[in-house]
Amino acid sequence: MSGGGAWRRRRTIAGLLAGTAAKRDPAAEEAAELERTAARIAWARRTLDEWSDAMAAADAAWMKLVEPYADWDDEDMPDIGPPPEQALVDRLWQQLDDVRRRDLWPRHLYWRV
Repeated sequence: MSGGGAWRRRRTIAGLLAGTAAKRDPAAEEAAELERTAARIAWARRTLDEWSDAMAAADAAWMKLVEPYADWDDEDMPDIGPPPEQALVDRLWQQLDDVRRRDLWPRHLYWRV
């Protein structure tokens, strides 16, 4: 590692310890928090809309798969694998569930002032 990098690191650590490394700007922090919240709400709305559309497509695909067996008893129906449309539903639901259960947002929705 170059000597300049080590010096910069020591200076930053000294500033952090002294409390002079960065001045807090409460107004900027609040503005950034509001911006992040708005971005997260927009992402959630978009993702829910995409999930709803994907669900409709997957439901139609499932109905098409089981249509030939409409008059069969449930016990007699063969195992039918999910249609390709189901993968998108599952992926979107996982993203939404990560936010709901673990407060884990997509990477681009995290930032600091």
